[in-house]
Amino acid sequence: MERRFQRIPLEFPATLLTDGGDCAVRVEDISLKGLLLEGADLPVMADGDEVSVDIPLSGEARITVEGRVCWHEGLWLGVEIEAMPLESASHLRRLVELNLGDEALLEREFAALIEAH
Repeated sequence: MERRFQRIPLEFPATLLTDGGDCAVRVEDISLKGLLLEGADLPVMADGDEVSVDIPLSGEARITVEGRVCWHEGLWLGVEIEAMPLESASHLRRLVELNLGDEALLEREFAALIEAH
């Protein structure tokens, strides 16, 4: 499967929220459409399970997303982002913009995201 969105390495602490409870994870990378998480205490999950991820950025700024498990292997978890509050989307856009360093590429990313929906 071809990647349509640039992945931004983060290595930020976060919290994974599942039906089975919460657990501490680390965001390894993020894109406009997904997250790669690492966690030593990940609960047993199946592809398609609904999850939420809370990523504190600084002070009051945070990215919160709703998504579905794409895959889970050992300490690693792939999550497809399905929804997020507008404020979180704004923070994510800024994070991607700062890391891509190319406004034209960012606009293509957003156009692809809109096309995917």
